[in-house]
Amino acid sequence: MNQNTTEPAVATETLAEVPEHVLRGLPEEVRLFPSAVDKTRIGVWATKPILKGKKFGPFVGDKKKRSQVKNNVYMWEVYYPNLGWMCIDATDPEKGNWLRYVNWACSGEEQNLFPLEINRAIYYKTLKPIAPGEELLVWYNGEDNPEIAAAIEEERASARSKRSSPKSRKATASAWRPDALHQPPRTSPGSVGRSRPRLQPSSRDHSSKSKHPACSLTAPEVTWNQ
Repeated sequence: MNQNTTEPAVATETLAEVPEHVLRGLPEEVRLFPSAVDKTRIGVWATKPILKGKKFGPFVGDKKKRSQVKNNVYMWEVYYPNLGWMCIDATDPEKGNWLRYVNWACSGEEQNLFPLEINRAIYYKTLKPIAPGEELLVWYNGEDNPEIAAAIEEERASARSKRSSPKSRKATASAWRPDALHQPPRTSPGSVGRSRPRLQPSSRDHSSKSKHPACSLTAPEVTWNQ
């Protein structure tokens, strides 16, 4: 029996493996480069200033039951009234978009994006201005963060404004239901409100952040094209 067995190495993502449709779908403010928080991952980096309140999305992936998901690193779990809890799984790069490559911050303090569920779709919204050379990092701390709570209320106000618009009243009556805009999840994946379901993150949460060997956000050596 061979006693020198070792655990298989974790595959490292490369830019050459990124699908063409992902590259074509990148906003003009960002580019893909190796991540600073996870050396095995590609990350999303700002190449131009991004203002606070910028919304990106939706997050794209296959809709699956949790039992069908083999890798929970690239997914969000969302509640559908007729289907129950379903996973939006972007494990396969061909099935996802560029938001698949946004990594998790090492802590809530380092986040510059937060998740937002609108009409059963996941969006990322900037929590603060992001400068060129900074990696886009998401975190979820829900209504515990007053800035996120304020941003969610801003989205709700926008939804109410759209519903009250004479031109869009009929078009938005069914799309913008009172429960169509949900708050992001609490830090505990199990804390689901009974009266208002919340989107559920994958296990890519704060409990796994201790596995990141480096948490200093250092931009890779690249030339930012203007």
